[in-house]
Amino acid sequence: MSRHIVMDSSGHSTFEFNPRLLADLADAERRFNQLVAKGYVPAELKGDGTHRVPPKENRRFNPGAEETIFIPALKGG
Repeated sequence: MSRHIVMDSSGHSTFEFNPRLLADLADAERRFNQLVAKGYVPAELKGDGTHRVPPKENRRFNPGAEETIFIPALKGG
């Protein structure tokens, strides 16, 4: 199972999906694209507890990512 963790003001939400099921992958890709469009920054788990944020121009859904954390954009003011 893979998972998306979405950080928000109340803590976080976790969405698990099976990367072997096409319906799960379609939902996960849709969620990824919607969150990135809203300004969330995706960070993929790379091992040893570290995450990597890809450059803005390379933020695409990776069906092989075991875990992606979505960090909300900072708001100034």
